[in-house]
Amino acid sequence: MQQKAHFLVNPRLTRILGETYRSSEAALKELIDNAWDADALNVWVEIPPPLMPAPVVVRDDGSGMSEEQIRQNYLDIASDKRQRSGETTPKHKRKVKGRKGIGKFAGLTLASSMKMTSSNGINQCTLTIDKKILLEADDDLEKIPLDFIIDLASDKETGSIVELTSLDQSLNYPTADRLRELLFREYGQERLFQIHVNGEVLGIADLPGHNVKKKETLDATGPVALHYTISHSKSKPKTAGISLRVDGKIVGPPSFFGLDDDEEIPRKLLKNLAGEISVPDAAGMVTADWGGVNESSKAFEQISSFVRDEVKSKLKSTHNRQLNLQKARLQKQINKRLENLPEHRRGFAEKALNKILNKYYSESDARAQVIADVALDAMEHDGYWEVLEKINEASKGEVLYFAEALADFGLLELSHLHSQAQRRIEFLNYLTDLSLKPDTLEDTMHKALDTNLWLFGTHYSLMASNASLKTVVRKFCDRKYTGDRASKRPDLLLTQGFDGRYLLIEFKRPSKTIGREEVAQAEDYRDELTSQLDSTAAFEIMVVGKGRDPKLSPDRLAANVSVQSYQSLIAAARNEITWLVKTLK
Repeated sequence: MQQKAHFLVNPRLTRILGETYRSSEAALKELIDNAWDADALNVWVEIPPPLMPAPVVVRDDGSGMSEEQIRQNYLDIASDKRQRSGETTPKHKRKVKGRKGIGKFAGLTLASSMKMTSSNGINQCTLTIDKKILLEADDDLEKIPLDFIIDLASDKETGSIVELTSLDQSLNYPTADRLRELLFREYGQERLFQIHVNGEVLGIADLPGHNVKKKETLDATGPVALHYTISHSKSKPKTAGISLRVDGKIVGPPSFFGLDDDEEIPRKLLKNLAGEISVPDAAGMVTADWGGVNESSKAFEQISSFVRDEVKSKLKSTHNRQLNLQKARLQKQINKRLENLPEHRRGFAEKALNKILNKYYSESDARAQVIADVALDAMEHDGYWEVLEKINEASKGEVLYFAEALADFGLLELSHLHSQAQRRIEFLNYLTDLSLKPDTLEDTMHKALDTNLWLFGTHYSLMASNASLKTVVRKFCDRKYTGDRASKRPDLLLTQGFDGRYLLIEFKRPSKTIGREEVAQAEDYRDELTSQLDSTAAFEIMVVGKGRDPKLSPDRLAANVSVQSYQSLIAAARNEITWLVKTLK
């Protein structure tokens, strides 16, 4: 017999939804997001000291809610506000943040009791939610009565107040400093949304990083005050740039005052910049509606020049420091590759590499290593050095030819980088075809990968085998695999890194699944080879084939043993090179 079934909403849902926030501060931010959606101009947050009985309070001067809005919208779990009222708020046309309809549970992440009082200028409604009552109730969530009081508003002011009491002692207490940092990244550059935390307005200093204040007197404007922060890479502001504050009022959106056109400043670095410059009003600088500035005015021209000169020097200093730190982490690998070049070419190569790494500022060490590796591959081709010689000759002649040669060199750096990356993609295509053929043997894959260890990842890209290591492997195999055992001779590659560590790679057929027996066999090879090496350096093992047998748990493998498939190695290498090719277009 066909019947209908229905969902039951368990009260535990309130706890589950409340646990979606990664920190106490993130839960509080959800309440500030609600104020943003309510078109508030101001939000006041009060966080009392730990162990004090006072509540955490979030108050705003937004539009408030009527009785019907609270009943039909606020208490409707998982109701998407955008579907009810559109993508933007009605008054200030802000992009609505409330999407999942679970923000009302944010307060219950921190507290056992949440009281929300909201006034729309006509009625004042107070709703109290006790988490303990919800969790201990036997009925479905929609059947649990909540304390709800409706009164006439005492005045025409609108807004909402959320009070959180009986905070959960098992959670870290929210701190004002962490909340300010979180809120500044999201709202610090908003013109019509001011947030006060414990009586202090959010400011540039709330963004972690290199904080700078500079005062100056300009001919066209008089005294100006510049305050900005170059943030840490993990604390970037949502809206980057320098805001212009004229007579206390923000004019127009944040901008970079021409720094975004400066080729010496990486565009990615500008994303870490946030600040404002306060100036007095000057005739003709601000448009009649105060919505923007007249960029042709002498006052704005002087302000822009001052901002560019001051901020550029600090940006370059920060950039050079961070670039040098990254280069220092990669220096051993880079030096190893530079040793392969003739001595008279190394200086040029290092300068060119610095220029390329500068272009890819802020990329991870792994990606920077890929870039450096591919760039140095390109520099080993003679065509690269023909242009360098042209530059050297042109520098002794006319300036025009010298400039043309330098332009060629700049294009050559990127074109050779692109060509070398394309060559690697072609190699990966060839290797893919080879690995998919059912009759491909171990020695075929070995020959293809012997001099292309970059495919195994940046961790292994600079390892190499030499004559003595190959001799050790050959003698071991000749001694142990003779006569009837010759057919069982393994295909091994023993390599060593610049730091002394060894990597033993055993190549299996691309159709061979790697199980416990194969791993144990590779460990035996390692043990016997170790006894023939006059070294106590770390020794890693990699077995490559079709992939790991599902019966072989990766948790059971030793820390220095890995099982790889040719296809996964090729896919990872292809992702890195494809990313590089895209950035060069």
